Amino acid sequence: MSDIQHIVIVGAGASGTLTAINLLRKLRKPSKIILVEKHNAAIARGAAYSSKLCYEPLNVPAGKMSAFNHLPNDFYQWVLSNRDNKIDRETYVSRRWYGDYLNEQLHKYIAFAKHTEVEILFDCVVSVLPNTFSEGYVLLMESGSSVFANYVVLATGNEPPVDIFNTAEVIEMGNRYFANPWQQNPAEKIGANDDVLIAGTGLTMVDHVVSLYNQNHKGKIYAFSRNGYLPLPHSDSLNYAFEQPFAKKSLPEVFSELRNSIRKAINKQLNWQSVMDAFRPRTALVWRNMTVNEKRYFIHRLKKYWEIHRHRIPVHSYNILEQLKTEGRLQVVNGKYPHISHNGGRLVFSYKQAPSLTHHSVHIDYVINCTGPLGNYLLGSNTLIKQLINSGLMRQDALKLGIDTGIRGEVIMCNGIVLKNAYCVGPLRKASEWESTGVREIRTQADDVAALITDKVNKLYDVMVDI
Repeated sequence: MSDIQHIVIVGAGASGTLTAINLLRKLRKPSKIILVEKHNAAIARGAAYSSKLCYEPLNVPAGKMSAFNHLPNDFYQWVLSNRDNKIDRETYVSRRWYGDYLNEQLHKYIAFAKHTEVEILFDCVVSVLPNTFSEGYVLLMESGSSVFANYVVLATGNEPPVDIFNTAEVIEMGNRYFANPWQQNPAEKIGANDDVLIAGTGLTMVDHVVSLYNQNHKGKIYAFSRNGYLPLPHSDSLNYAFEQPFAKKSLPEVFSELRNSIRKAINKQLNWQSVMDAFRPRTALVWRNMTVNEKRYFIHRLKKYWEIHRHRIPVHSYNILEQLKTEGRLQVVNGKYPHISHNGGRLVFSYKQAPSLTHHSVHIDYVINCTGPLGNYLLGSNTLIKQLINSGLMRQDALKLGIDTGIRGEVIMCNGIVLKNAYCVGPLRKASEWESTGVREIRTQADDVAALITDKVNKLYDVMVDI
């Protein structure tokens, strides 16, 4: 049979790679997978696993980072065999090692595939158009070429960080400003005695602070955010089991049950981290059942507490932050209305400290933007997602966290109807699932989408054979 089904995956970072691997595992009929990725270095890595920082550990131990739900020890065993045979399951290993692992898995399954051809296309998709002569799509590339797809999987990853400074301030900072910390290594340019402002106090900030520390940086570091909260440390998480489901509970009921569960865990000599880890698989279902107003309340009032308890850091990283704070080399500041200006060859960072809103300013030499990925795609630089939204083939969610998707990642059009044979994997699904950036969630999404596509390909092939 010559009528091969074409599956185009837009983005070949971790999300796209995991989707391709699962398709290669499952497809048993003639098919072709086209992975579209602009940068060769991003294959199997994306921004998350191609870091150039000297300190960039995973924020999850090796024993929980398998690419496969059915092989929970796969990554851990790979590290033992290929990188370090002395680690244990609770070791936090290099992000780059995980990129190496995904790259190896991708090429292993490409080599094993009997029915599926794989093409890696180094280009950038700028537009997806329904094909008027079939039920597929035509994808237009930045280079001017095009490809046909029976199925489209959007796995474009996180958008660059939100910018808290205006355009004039960004221009004024020039090369003293690092706008995208996932594609740059500021520590290569920052001098040992330079003072640094880091906008944002989350996980990315931690990696940059500890990288500077490991390179014997002696200057002062200011970490700025609205609330000034830092991620809390991991702990050896023993298993905790909830006594009842959460899906149909209201937001206050969910958080009340979480607090009660933490009390019960402590009474059983378990830590609060074990409760958060046990809740994680339930997050998407609880989020989907929340009203828009509940989600809005969560984002404005509760998100800052959720983030530091859910997105934790290795104890080693936490201890370094505490040491730098004690020594006065790291100062965490919280406030509003940040502003940058020049004075005597240096930058001046001004802000109003919360809650009093008293004016403060400090002299700095460099600024690193670690504010987290942009969610409002119409304000970003992703030409493809803008085109899909503007054409009505995709719609933003009500809170501008991302885009609307179905339970299994189906793209939802502006009219509320599912776009046929088009799916999302990874951060694009945050608006519908909230937790959509960790490997645990992405590997499940990739497996589900691959199963959906495989089932459709098999049924179509069987119909064509019968005809």
